[in-house]
Amino acid sequence: MEDTEQFNIRLSKALLYDLEFISQHLKISRNDWIRLNLAKIIISTKEEIIAKFEEKYVNGLLTDKEFKELVGFGPTNGMKELREKTLRYKEEGGKKLREYVKRLANDLKDESKKIYFDKHMKKVIKKIANEQRRK
Repeated sequence: MEDTEQFNIRLSKALLYDLEFISQHLKISRNDWIRLNLAKIIISTKEEIIAKFEEKYVNGLLTDKEFKELVGFGPTNGMKELREKTLRYKEEGGKKLREYVKRLANDLKDESKKIYFDKHMKKVIKKIANEQRRK
């Protein structure tokens, strides 16, 4: 038998009434129904939390060691490959953005373009930043 520990919880009378209703109609004890559904909730929530840590790892926000400390196991080879691709893609995108900004800065030397640049630069930079975030 699985090692267990008792866990007590207070429930409102209305909730207990509803629990009894479910128990009678499903022909299952209240405790068994609660155990089953609590297990489902716990597993689902745990998977969501791990998925968030996986996403942070793949995006380079966590190291291998930090990921292992947080979730209890190390990142898979697939996660490591995806992380490398993601970080490489971000680096390439950053280089392209820097090149684009350099070209815009060079255009400032031409006074006829300077007026347009001053008027619309904030919009252009904001648009580029939004596009980078979406990728």
